[in-house]
Amino acid sequence: MNGIDMNILIVGGTGVISYAVVNEAIKKGIHVTCINRGRSKEQKLPSEVEIILADYRQQSLIEQKLKGRFFDAIIDVLCYTEKDIDYSVSLFKDKCKQYIFFSSCAVYNKGKGDYECTEDSELVNPVWPYSIKKVECEHKLMQLASEYKFNYTIVRPAVTYGNTRIPYGITPPYGFHGTLIQRIFNRKPIILWDEGRSISTITRVEDFAIGLVGLLGNEQAYNQAFHIVGDERHTWKEVIDTLGEILSVNPVYFSLSKEIFAKEVPLRQGEIMGGRGINQLLDNSKIKSIVPEMGTHIPLKEGLKMTVDYYMNHNYLKGIDYSFDGDWDRIIIKYDKEKKYKLNFVDYFNNATNHDKRTYYLALHKDRVDVKIVKAILSVVQRITKFAKH
Repeated sequence: MNGIDMNILIVGGTGVISYAVVNEAIKKGIHVTCINRGRSKEQKLPSEVEIILADYRQQSLIEQKLKGRFFDAIIDVLCYTEKDIDYSVSLFKDKCKQYIFFSSCAVYNKGKGDYECTEDSELVNPVWPYSIKKVECEHKLMQLASEYKFNYTIVRPAVTYGNTRIPYGITPPYGFHGTLIQRIFNRKPIILWDEGRSISTITRVEDFAIGLVGLLGNEQAYNQAFHIVGDERHTWKEVIDTLGEILSVNPVYFSLSKEIFAKEVPLRQGEIMGGRGINQLLDNSKIKSIVPEMGTHIPLKEGLKMTVDYYMNHNYLKGIDYSFDGDWDRIIIKYDKEKKYKLNFVDYFNNATNHDKRTYYLALHKDRVDVKIVKAILSVVQRITKFAKH
């Protein structure tokens, strides 16, 4: 189907990946509608986009806004559980020719990462809850598609990056990735797990968008799953080394085993042990067979320079994540048996507030009993304050 004849709906549209998809679709002459709350300060939707200003979770409002509408494809990037899939399908099953679900290449049982995954490789990485939930979503989607007779396409991105995201294994929230840039620039150690040897398939979002848009309206993509990944594979150390080249700085490293690192950041344990700490090798021949232009058009160094320039030209967006900064310093100090590093608070932009300093020191000393007590008290005070406001 020709792009100019297409009409698609995207839930969101201002995320790192979905924003690239919006722009690629517009470039191809596709009419794009986005359901968006209008809260993003980092990326504004292009003027060509028709915006339905609404909270996607307000079912009756969305049904009213979409009454009588029909799309060639609907892309929902916000499904993480079976409940999410149920809700999304209930809204969109009669509104499109093709329903696109964003899954993940995390779904595979990669073992030790010693083989290359195809779309037919064994699913479910048992140590990573995110993997388990995405597989459940895929199965639920296929069940509902069979029941309601609609066409779906499952897309599985791997490690992606863009203007606000650096493709490093464990990072601060998006918009705060300037924290990594400043740690490198100020020669604070960057944590490597297993010396940064694990290999990942890494794709700039503009390249990802070429693959996804190529699947829209393509009947060969109906009821199929696709890796949407480029051709480049890099170790985590290569990523930081490349950032160092861009910044003209030799990065300082501190290496731990992935087991120790996972223990120190328990909320990311499954991600480290089941994803970032093993090789993630992905075959992209299936997507290339029907979208021949899919591949790596923006190599890592060029893509990372785009990211660094974006942060520098946008006042480092959300600034420094001092909780992340302090926690990394805590881990390094804890396992620096030779006491090689003298780490403390750094006012990276000479504008740090008392809140920034407090945040850093609470993270730096979070293993101490007195700090745990202080954090518990602060949490209670915050809840009381929030309750009082309501």
